[in-house]
Amino acid sequence: MNAQETEIFDFLKRFPQLFVSVTEISKNVGNRKKFNEDRSWSRPFLRRMEMDGLLESNPFGEYRLKRPPDDTTTFKHALTVPGFSLGETAIITLDEAEEGILNAPETDPQI
Repeated sequence: MNAQETEIFDFLKRFPQLFVSVTEISKNVGNRKKFNEDRSWSRPFLRRMEMDGLLESNPFGEYRLKRPPDDTTTFKHALTVPGFSLGETAIITLDEAEEGILNAPETDPQI
């Protein structure tokens, strides 16, 4: 990210759940002279940040920081939660692994 994008990102961090208009972002980021010359000077930066996956926009052309996915449960934590769906994950216990090793054809039990 360049300096302008970093300033925009820091500004939008103050409003994590709200969509903010391009005009409002242009007014509050950078200097007032730039805003007086062009009220939507930040639009190209916002569009690039959206294409990079940092921002999301609504149908009205307002922007906010992209929210992380709601399901951030780690695999180890999911194992401790009863009834938590693990999808198509196969869980192999130590007993099953040892049994598989002993029953393997290349294992010779007399050695």
